[in-house]
Amino acid sequence: MSTSFATRLKQLRVSLEESQISFSEILDIPTASYRKYEKGEREPTLSVIEKFFTHPLTENHACWLITGEDQPNPTTLTTEAPQKDSTQPFSKDFESKFIQTAKESLLFICHLGWFKRGKEVNFDSCGKILLRDLEPFLDKHASLENKKVG
Repeated sequence: MSTSFATRLKQLRVSLEESQISFSEILDIPTASYRKYEKGEREPTLSVIEKFFTHPLTENHACWLITGEDQPNPTTLTTEAPQKDSTQPFSKDFESKFIQTAKESLLFICHLGWFKRGKEVNFDSCGKILLRDLEPFLDKHASLENKKVG
């Protein structure tokens, strides 16, 4: 759980535009402990996890935060699931997930405050974040395409 939980925890906090201090205070978690959760240095206890499920600010994202699956992404704050087209099960599903992931990555970059008037944008860093998030989709697509050819 540590690294992926830590990454999702930070993503959730940033998307809610909260500092580590304010977010830990909102959830009634000691700031020092919260920082360790976000860095992946410490696993949250069951009582801490319960706070994510019961607090109105985080309850809609608690399952996603813990499992990383089938829950709304905090950067989009939506519950939309990609629709599968039975005539083209892979390409439509791939396209939908690819677009959703790209959108989430771009929104995450925006939440980082990288796109502000008068501020120079580091597109190399933006590209690295997009590649990091989209690479699994591209690898899967290439792998399936190779199987079709071979």
